[in-house]
Amino acid sequence: MEPLSYQQFIDGINNCKIVKAVFLIEEYAHYKNCVIERATDIIDNGKSTVHINYISVKLSNDSEHFSFLKEFDEDLKLFDMKRKGKFTLKQMWDRIKFITIEYGVKD
Repeated sequence: MEPLSYQQFIDGINNCKIVKAVFLIEEYAHYKNCVIERATDIIDNGKSTVHINYISVKLSNDSEHFSFLKEFDEDLKLFDMKRKGKFTLKQMWDRIKFITIEYGVKD
């Protein structure tokens, strides 16, 4: 299997072809069980029901959780590497090792 490029991953998560990805950041134990996935919340007020589809990002067990409507925000610095600074997914791409990738229904 050919390695997934950053752009292929972003396109896949934005267009629902990738529904869940579990990964770690090599050589950084804090980010050993990161998850980016498509999710749906259902809001029902008794008269109508609304389904909200979004992208959920959970980087650690503490407060590093993010959500995006429609598209992944590529400019957001998700990863806090303390003294080294904060980095975007693209900036960390070479250090990402995927554990699993779940794909949606194929066209």
